[in-house]
Amino acid sequence: MAANRFIIYLLFLGLFACDKEKLVSDIEVYFNDFESGDLADITGGTLTTYLDNRIIGNYNNDGFELRLNNLPDHDYIHISFDLYLHDSWDGNFNGFDEDQPDLWIMELDPALNNDNGGFRFETTFSNGPCDSALCLWQSYPNPYPFSATPRTGVRWKGRGVCSRFNNAEGTSVVRFQQTYRHENQAVVIAFYDRLFQPNRIDAKCDESWSMDNLIVRVLSTD
Repeated sequence: MAANRFIIYLLFLGLFACDKEKLVSDIEVYFNDFESGDLADITGGTLTTYLDNRIIGNYNNDGFELRLNNLPDHDYIHISFDLYLHDSWDGNFNGFDEDQPDLWIMELDPALNNDNGGFRFETTFSNGPCDSALCLWQSYPNPYPFSATPRTGVRWKGRGVCSRFNNAEGTSVVRFQQTYRHENQAVVIAFYDRLFQPNRIDAKCDESWSMDNLIVRVLSTD
């Protein structure tokens, strides 16, 4: 956990150095690798096994919420997790007449609007090729509609779970880490998607997502 704290400290320095804030407290308030099957603080949770590891998912046009109460006093919240992108994510453009992106979304306190403390991060991922014939651009690590090379930020790849089950690189895994301003004693974090596959009978087999190693930390500054 010391390494995690050091990474968070570096992120904090990069985000808030101009404000001259000093990090004085870093408390882990939630950790779940889902191996025990604990979904006590989660709504909409479902578990699956991928490469002998238990993870939450997989989802297609669906998702889950994490609700935490009685948080210690804090100024920021840090959220990190491994996001598994299974099978044929198409990024910013699907190539249909009514073209829509393959969106993945995280919302902080979704019942609030942005002016009252809510926050929404919406991005896209591409698990496809990029060559002279075709390049399925994605937005991550930036919000949609930015453009980045497919599989930007991928830490490792493994087999797909359905339509690309026989593809050794059918799943891409990214490590998501972000720090947000937050002071409330409770938080709801929603994770969900808006995937677009009008030509697929089994949409979930075509593309889906899962998550592992979900960590929430609260940070205090001086």
